[in-house]
Amino acid sequence: MQADAAPTIVDILRRYPEPLPGWLDGHTPPRFDRETFFASRTVYYPGSGDDGQPVKLCALSHAAHSFIYVDQAVDRDTLLERLNDREKGFRGYAIGHQEAVSGDGLRPGGWTSHASEDDARASARFRDSFVEPFGWFVTLHRQGGGEDHGPRRLAILFIGSDGIASYDALYCQRDGTPPPFLAVIQDHGFGGNYSRFGQDGLLELVAGRTDVRPKFLLVGENSGPWTGYADTGASPEPGGSGAHPRRLFRHVSA
Repeated sequence: MQADAAPTIVDILRRYPEPLPGWLDGHTPPRFDRETFFASRTVYYPGSGDDGQPVKLCALSHAAHSFIYVDQAVDRDTLLERLNDREKGFRGYAIGHQEAVSGDGLRPGGWTSHASEDDARASARFRDSFVEPFGWFVTLHRQGGGEDHGPRRLAILFIGSDGIASYDALYCQRDGTPPPFLAVIQDHGFGGNYSRFGQDGLLELVAGRTDVRPKFLLVGENSGPWTGYADTGASPEPGGSGAHPRRLFRHVSA
């Protein structure tokens, strides 16, 4: 007897649908408001480049509508060029509203680091970036198709900065900001990262120290899942520039 096929990542995420947030569903293009944005589910992707896989997976499953892409090696001009490229942009969606977001708009009043100098030698570079830091908020509107392709609208916040420090600043300041619904964990051997995003890296340390853990982790095969996460059993899917197979993990107490 043939065993049943493993569910896909989209199959698993479909079990956790999120209605389209009201602030995205109106006729007036939404401007970025931190409180409103983080009241919806968010997907966090450090070292993102222009990888559209998490948007595709969450759009197909209607599991999340708001995404945060963070990369310290992609400048704003390159980002905008890729967004407007028909091949490299988000297929099936057109850019709607765009606006710059200041550091104060992202984290009013500043933030406190939860990585001490004793955690890793890399802590001295905790706030470094290869590009001029920036924030850019974009809404995407579905072009044709139906709900099977994805929601009518999506929102993406692009941040040119360090992926570990940004997680700390955005989520870990004990101000009631909900943790990400999903975080993408993909380590890049030659990407300039000073610490792993995956298991035993500085990002896991900050998340554990502040008890701010995503419900799901989408983990590349060259990275390790964080402690406390179990494989969902979904079939792996290739993603990112290296097309590394990625598996979906769920926090065991989430």
